[in-house]
Amino acid sequence: MIHGRSARFGLFLAAMAALPGVLAGEADDPDETEKYQAMIADVSCRDADDFPESWLDRSHSFLSQRLCEPAAWFDGFFGDPRSFEETPVGTFIRVRNSLQWDETEGWSAGARVRANISLPRVSERVRLLVTRDDDLSGDFRDGPSTDDRDESTRLGLRFIASEQARSQLDFDGTVRVTSGGLNPRLRARYRYVQGLSENTLGRATQSVFWERADGFGTTSRLDWEWLPDRDRLVRWTGEGTISETSDGIDWRSSVTAFRQLSPSRAVRTEVGAFGFTDPRFEVEEYFVAFRFRQQFLRNWLFYEIQPEHAWPLDLETGLRRRDWRLTVTLEVQFENQRSRDLRLREYLGGEDAAIDRWDDEEPVPVEAPGDRALDPVLLDIDEFDETDESDSDESEQVDSEEEEPEEEESGDDGA
Repeated sequence: MIHGRSARFGLFLAAMAALPGVLAGEADDPDETEKYQAMIADVSCRDADDFPESWLDRSHSFLSQRLCEPAAWFDGFFGDPRSFEETPVGTFIRVRNSLQWDETEGWSAGARVRANISLPRVSERVRLLVTRDDDLSGDFRDGPSTDDRDESTRLGLRFIASEQARSQLDFDGTVRVTSGGLNPRLRARYRYVQGLSENTLGRATQSVFWERADGFGTTSRLDWEWLPDRDRLVRWTGEGTISETSDGIDWRSSVTAFRQLSPSRAVRTEVGAFGFTDPRFEVEEYFVAFRFRQQFLRNWLFYEIQPEHAWPLDLETGLRRRDWRLTVTLEVQFENQRSRDLRLREYLGGEDAAIDRWDDEEPVPVEAPGDRALDPVLLDIDEFDETDESDSDESEQVDSEEEEPEEEESGDDGA
């Protein structure tokens, strides 16, 4: 299944990369372009461990390079061969294989692929996406989904038009991969973050989209986050979507508590509900889920165990039943060194000493707040500006004091 998805990903990238050549004709120097693309792939996708001894590591290394190469080729195709820069493509891909038991539905299995790939030669503002519908919000959410359609995988591009400390504007163009064909979607999203105290923040996200299946629509989302330290996070989320095919407003609300016990172990609890408002306000399901996540054997291999209890509504009878559910997930991560370095630097807040002490065998936490718990956006903006101004005044005063002796010496020489 992994080979099938990666092959489909490679074909998608190849088709996108071939389009400019079809429109513009043959390249001026195909040999130079091909050589440049090979250099990009070598810099981005080579394995730092060269040739691992274990068959498991060799298999993972082989797949990591094969999944990275299409992105590197795509980046090299649109990059400028005349100005080669050794800035590798950043690839971070998560393949999640889950086995779920539902008291009512029985057993089911499925795989999900998520990827966020940076293309430095095309632009640091461009990302390749391989994700689920509900991941387009920017957060990897693995809780109970509001619709089976959320299981569909999307492929596409994201352009970050504006990115500041408090706000971001981006545009997505994606297609949903289904057996019935392609379902394209265009979306514009604006997100604003406001610090409420030293360890709480509020986030407002508004997006407008068009999708062939659902037509035009809009999604509004509010998040409140409490980050007491780098290993704990509590988040309340309220979200509503209305489109040409929705039942009024499709809404969801949940509270998630996350605790990183160590770099290789974490727990997560989520309580929430989702439903719709037309023809009447209805709670389609209440749920409580607990998840234990553990890294084992390798820093790129994880398992998760998630028991869940839900109270879904039978829309035909109007009765609410009780369901027990259990999900067991095996996650495999494929990542090149640049992506790992960037994620580690972000988690540790760019502290070089801490980065040097980090054990290469330990994974980089995916969901933990990390140094974001101390982000300046949580400070009062006026207070933050005053601090900067005072530092600037002190530095100017020191500079003027240092210049005075030089002027006195100059005067003595002149006498």
